Amino acid sequence: MTNGVVLSLADRHVSRRPPRLRRRAPEEEYLRGGGARRKGRDGRVLPQDARGLGEAGEALPRDAARAVRRRAVVTRRLLRAALAGGLVVLASGCGGRIASQQIPVTFPRPATLTGDVYKPAGAGPFPALVLLHGCSGVQPNTLAWAQWLQSEGYVALVLDSFSGRGLKRVCADSSPLTGGARAPDVFAAARHLKTLPFVDGARLGAIGWSHGGWTVLQSSRFEDVHSDGGLKALIAFYPYCGDLAVYRSTTPLLMLLGANDNWTPAEPCRYLAERARADGRNVTAVVYPGAHHGFDGAHIARPTVIADARRGAGATVAYNPTAHADAERRVKQFLSEALRP
Repeated sequence: MTNGVVLSLADRHVSRRPPRLRRRAPEEEYLRGGGARRKGRDGRVLPQDARGLGEAGEALPRDAARAVRRRAVVTRRLLRAALAGGLVVLASGCGGRIASQQIPVTFPRPATLTGDVYKPAGAGPFPALVLLHGCSGVQPNTLAWAQWLQSEGYVALVLDSFSGRGLKRVCADSSPLTGGARAPDVFAAARHLKTLPFVDGARLGAIGWSHGGWTVLQSSRFEDVHSDGGLKALIAFYPYCGDLAVYRSTTPLLMLLGANDNWTPAEPCRYLAERARADGRNVTAVVYPGAHHGFDGAHIARPTVIADARRGAGATVAYNPTAHADAERRVKQFLSEALRP
């Protein structure tokens, strides 16, 4: 570790058990095979062979490929079951999902957002987190994270920042809703969480992925304006850091980054963390060697090019099991410290 930036995890002890629930990457519609072409390092389109492909496009051994497919099948079944559950009406001591929370916002223009709340069993009060999806809107990976947090004793509010604004996707062009313009959503959702009787309003945080991670970083600039938000922890998975030169917030921040990310490169985030640490801020950037954007998407059996990313330049998403397992461990540790009673 150098100034709070973890450069390599190759020799760290990582649990060999798979994380309890694997998550889908934000670019779900592409990764399920509909809209992206798979390419190897030489740029050639790769065949869709039955054995599966490794991170660089190489064929995986049959046992490893079967393990990948088994994880993907289990993930899909769990997520289908979660989605099919519909609206769960909660008694005071029951855990589950409360759908269709209405959350009004006024910026960049008035809109009513919606969100689902995942509550642990028991009366609480529980610490709570706002979950901010990526550029494709709410996808199964966000819901899977919510279930994981719920199992860890946190209330999770999965906020849909797009539907109430008439948006579906901003991966090709984020100008309809930038991270800065979306940042007030974080505080609106936090205020809503404080109204729920089973939430401990003094222990709130936010987690974002990709565009949502960008939003989390930008929210740190507006804490003085939204002093009633009361956020105590911020986590950003592979965010865009290029428009934030200095992190001035006193809120602890954890960034989880891929060294091979060509959509939102890790280097600006590493630099941001180093400057923040030099200024006495509690900021950690973990950079996973060999990891791409969406490294926590366990169902991605091969690297996938998202064709419209970066205004049509394209970008790669790929699963990295080592980074995934370590990220889960770090999120758990970070939240236990930042949101302790």
